[in-house]
Amino acid sequence: MSLKTVTYSEDFLDKLKTLRSQEISPSSESPSFLMGARDREVDAIAILARRVENMAASGSGVSLFDLERVLGRNDLLPVNFLHRGTLAARAVCRIWVGDLFGSNGSWGTGFLVSPRLLITNNHVIPSLDEAIRAAAQFGYEMDINGRPREGKSFQLTPQDAFITDPELDFTLVAVAETSEDGEASLSDYGFLRLDPTLHKIEPAEFVTIIQHPDGQPKQIAIRENKVLKIGDNQDTLKDNFLWYASDTAPGSSGSPALNDNWQVVAVHHKSVVESRTRDGIEEIQLTNGEWVPKQEAENLRESQIKWIANQGVRTSRILAKVNTVQAQQDGSASALVQALLEDAKGIRVFPGTTPRESVVSPATSTPISTEEEISLEKRKPRRPKSGDRPSADGSVRPVSYYAGRKGYDPNFLKVTIPLPELTPAALAFGAVAPVKGTRDNILHYTHFSIALCETRRLAFYTAVNIDGKQWIGLGRGKDEWFLDPRIARELQVGNSFYGNEPGGNFFDRGHLVRRQDPIWGTQNEASLANIDTFHFTNCAPQYFQFNQSEQLWQGLENFILTNTDQEDLLATVFTGPIFQRDDIVHRGVQVPRFFWKVVAVVDRDGKLYSSAYVVSQEKFVDDIPFERRPVGEFNNFQVSVTSLETRTGLKFTDEVRQADVYTGPASGTGLRGFGDIEHPRRS
Repeated sequence: MSLKTVTYSEDFLDKLKTLRSQEISPSSESPSFLMGARDREVDAIAILARRVENMAASGSGVSLFDLERVLGRNDLLPVNFLHRGTLAARAVCRIWVGDLFGSNGSWGTGFLVSPRLLITNNHVIPSLDEAIRAAAQFGYEMDINGRPREGKSFQLTPQDAFITDPELDFTLVAVAETSEDGEASLSDYGFLRLDPTLHKIEPAEFVTIIQHPDGQPKQIAIRENKVLKIGDNQDTLKDNFLWYASDTAPGSSGSPALNDNWQVVAVHHKSVVESRTRDGIEEIQLTNGEWVPKQEAENLRESQIKWIANQGVRTSRILAKVNTVQAQQDGSASALVQALLEDAKGIRVFPGTTPRESVVSPATSTPISTEEEISLEKRKPRRPKSGDRPSADGSVRPVSYYAGRKGYDPNFLKVTIPLPELTPAALAFGAVAPVKGTRDNILHYTHFSIALCETRRLAFYTAVNIDGKQWIGLGRGKDEWFLDPRIARELQVGNSFYGNEPGGNFFDRGHLVRRQDPIWGTQNEASLANIDTFHFTNCAPQYFQFNQSEQLWQGLENFILTNTDQEDLLATVFTGPIFQRDDIVHRGVQVPRFFWKVVAVVDRDGKLYSSAYVVSQEKFVDDIPFERRPVGEFNNFQVSVTSLETRTGLKFTDEVRQADVYTGPASGTGLRGFGDIEHPRRS
């Protein structure tokens, strides 16, 4: 055994040992040491909001139990934690690096972070030569009956992509698309998406490590590793790492360290041993309390060594370094690495995947059964359900499928809030699209409703009711989008716009009613609501992940809702695009540059609060093949409800206007982060 140690100050080691022995509370009373070099002055509620936003974006869903767990009040996990963990484990492999003669070598762990790229430690694969001699074996694990499965071996292809950094101790390398025996595809294993945002985890939360220790079959340390510290404001090098305690033997080099939502928060790097220097000799402490010279300890079993913490390289730091290296390579830059960076930034996500969803499983994967062995064979395509009519532009269900949909409830908050009125200023952009079987031409779905603009073929507005007390966490399912048969086909923007674009698909199907918002009530109601959000009437072209650093657009509702009374949370959210005459036309669709949102909540005393926001999506990559660049700079604003009415041509009720918490200038207040938002604080 070779002990890989790193030099730390006595004070630093004492703090790690102290934190490891304590139950840490990430409250505002926690020592500033816990914050590392990250924004120490950031509002604690803003940090919580960003954690919740990261949880929601991961794809695992967010419930009241999740919020209680983050706040340290509950340790329960949803059952889908196990399902998603099994899917996450598919992307983890053991790595063999042979010597020059092929007779000896060393083992490590790695995992896929894109459809073709794998990451591990630099000390596992330190150079191009080692990468050429290395191989990645996926699926080497015990099956459900305890029998070993050999899995499939894939050659690495560093000629396609190779970046390594000894300081951050990572290597990013391409993998062949087909296994050495030609029987398996790399796409069978999915990947773990790297997310550059901060606050995916906080001190006192736990990480899970999926690993191949010493080349053994795949193993997992589930939530055995408490996060002790993230970054270090006193040391630039140490600020790249996070530390977590472990009740198990040290994990394997290159393993993913994942939070409870299976987001990669770090790449396992090395372990910290209990050490001291005595009479000029470095000594290591054993589990029996004895101190021995480091050289002697290297010949002992790992289980005999006293380990006080594990160290991982932070995901955000790795992506920042990869971005720097890629920019320096100019004409020799790898297309595979560029795709990884664009996906991480939200510029252009990998085809067929959901932005920021942490575990990207094979498109053909099926739910895991504990009654049968799960093979990695490709599944048969889904057969259309009875009544579904496949279409090149999206599937279509019969009109009867929508019978009984009540849609948005104006009395949901116990204060009557009808749907906004469309004034002549709004209708100047087009009439409301006719809806079969209705008089008001409103599309009703489960817990939400939509009014569609006939000429723009996008929603004037969406309106959804949210009941936090009855919320049910559900996954995205197959992510299949549908045309609505109640509206003429030619009035809907379908797959022909979002897919099959020469040079790449530049626009995502951006949910207007967030998928998570209406999934409450009975299991049947929640399931219908989940599916209902996947209608083309409920999406708009979005060509950038809004405000990468703060995630304002995707996080606004989470932020507002987590700052109301969770026990009796009731909320209504209105969302839509802002139509403008000079919106750029792309493939026959005028793409909106701005989106708006109005959030209305009631506290436990029944008091109504409202707030309004405008977010611009005017920033995009420079090299897209348009005749002129359709986008400019980002702007995120909190505005008054009255100001928003002027910009959209919508008219809300007096109750909504009077409940507005905004007190800033009429032009709106630019938002740098959640701390700038005016909102009703938790009582």
